[in-house]
Amino acid sequence: MDRKVKRSLEKWYENKLINLETFEEIKNFENVQAPIKSKFARIIVLVGGLFLLSGLISTLPIIWSSLEYWAQLILLISITAFLYFSAIYSEKFENKKFLIFDSVDRLSSFLFFISTISFAAVLVFSFNILTEANVLKFSQETSLIFISLLTSMYSIYLYFRNSVFLQHIAMFYSIAFFLGSNINLYAPNLETWSWGVIALIGGIIWGYNTFSKFLKPTWTGYFISSSTISVGTVVLVEDLLSNYEILAISILIFGSIVFIWLSIQITEQILFFIGGLGLLINLPRLISAILPDNVWPPLILLLIGAILVAVGLYLNSIRENIKFQLINKNNEEE
Repeated sequence: MDRKVKRSLEKWYENKLINLETFEEIKNFENVQAPIKSKFARIIVLVGGLFLLSGLISTLPIIWSSLEYWAQLILLISITAFLYFSAIYSEKFENKKFLIFDSVDRLSSFLFFISTISFAAVLVFSFNILTEANVLKFSQETSLIFISLLTSMYSIYLYFRNSVFLQHIAMFYSIAFFLGSNINLYAPNLETWSWGVIALIGGIIWGYNTFSKFLKPTWTGYFISSSTISVGTVVLVEDLLSNYEILAISILIFGSIVFIWLSIQITEQILFFIGGLGLLINLPRLISAILPDNVWPPLILLLIGAILVAVGLYLNSIRENIKFQLINKNNEEE
């Protein structure tokens, strides 16, 4: 039986959400459904995989340097095709189990992710060969746009086929690289703060599409969105307000507080972590800017932390007391 299922089942039984009969029925069902896995076979596969990876890393540079350019391209195409079809094949296993892996989703997702990188390498080699043969007469910037466009299309296809976090990440960064290549070609002399605005807008759009459930998994979408917004805000504020350090840091702290507030509203932990990290970085900066060369900054941080912990514990105790009173009231009414 899966450990998570077992823990949940025991927790439900201990809290009298299910009776003993139901507990045993679910337990027997899960034990029957669980695939039989040999530890010895798993060890053999793991050790064999390590030997295979070690041999590949050791021999590939030697083989690579002795190959012609066209042969290197064929090798990359073969690797890409192998990874893609291996990922498709891995999805067909019953119960979403594949030897030492917990689920096919993770294995196929990883294979698809590596195939995206390999696919991009195939495009780079193909464009280089065609350019050297004078078949294509694109500039390097234009070639990058076409390569990133085709890679984006491939990653978008894999995302809507799989919708797991690695495909989500690959899709975002391939699209970001495509847009960045276009901006670099048509507006090469942008100010630094402009890139911050672009990142800020991109992060907001990505976050909105995640909030509307168009992009999944949501934690990945919120992580990409919040981190991109954070980077964009830092670039924008630090560039435009470089002569107003206290104001710049205060805006960054306010942004971190907004992230924490949003995390509570939509119950998303990743936003809380991004906001908390921002506070952790910028609060000491603000205090040091206000009180330079002073012993008070760390003491002030300790005091603020202690007050917040005390307030949080007090609010939590109030909530538990209210909850307890409501339960007693319901019991009395029954």
